[in-house]
Amino acid sequence: MGLHADDVVEIQQLLTAYCHHMDTGNGVGVAGLFTDDGVLEIVDLMTSRGSDEITANCSAFPEIIPGGRHIVHNIWVEGDGDQGIAHAYLSNVIVGDKPQTGQTGTYRDEVTRTSQGWRFTHRVLTLDGPLF
Repeated sequence: MGLHADDVVEIQQLLTAYCHHMDTGNGVGVAGLFTDDGVLEIVDLMTSRGSDEITANCSAFPEIIPGGRHIVHNIWVEGDGDQGIAHAYLSNVIVGDKPQTGQTGTYRDEVTRTSQGWRFTHRVLTLDGPLF
């Protein structure tokens, strides 16, 4: 049966909201996109479990990578009922006098429908190379 178009759009919005919250250092906003026991993983670098760890680790992004902007594209969503998997490419650019591509990678997201809407249960980022 698959997911309804409205579900796909809401899941795409979830991925996009993550980018905006990360880029502004809104760790609470990022954590709010996950279920209470959600996991954010950057392969071979970091794993954050639950709201407190996600908030702490995501709040510092603008300080760690000044001018960093997450761009997700080629989003592909599959699933059925209240469960889904989203795949997306990441291009992280650094803005400033000489904008540049900072990092690329792929996301694989397990998402679930909650009473607050679609939320990440497990978000995995696999970087294409070393972190900057």
